[in-house]
Amino acid sequence: MASLPLFDPTLQTTLVAPSSRELTYRAQRLIADMRDSLTATVTLAVTGVLAILLLEAWDLPDTLVLGLQEIVGVVVFATCTWLMYERGEKKLQLYSFEPADHTMTGEIRALLNRLPDGAAYQRAIDAEQRPYTTGELDEIRTRVRAFFPAE
Repeated sequence: MASLPLFDPTLQTTLVAPSSRELTYRAQRLIADMRDSLTATVTLAVTGVLAILLLEAWDLPDTLVLGLQEIVGVVVFATCTWLMYERGEKKLQLYSFEPADHTMTGEIRALLNRLPDGAAYQRAIDAEQRPYTTGELDEIRTRVRAFFPAE
């Protein structure tokens, strides 16, 4: 009995140039994620401060209140720090949508000449008349390293 593969491995090896519309959509989605992360961070910080202030109003022993305030403060601080780190990572990823400068473009073209689908990739970019992006340079570098690991 013949079985169909769950996925086609040839799709993973093809090099397809993203369109300018697709790049714009990715950038907008990334900016929206960054806004959501910033909103969550601010909301969490304000909630943490309110929780610390409300602990003063409870009729609990002072040492317990102080301990709970410290725990809440550390948890809120650690979570806000983690959320801001995530936001920073997304912001760094946002830089990959910037147009590549002339030197990077030359390097991208040289690397694409070494790949089997590189010529088609170059034609797709040239047909759309858009510049290469810095993110594409990183993707193409990793692809060339995977294709020619000994060099």
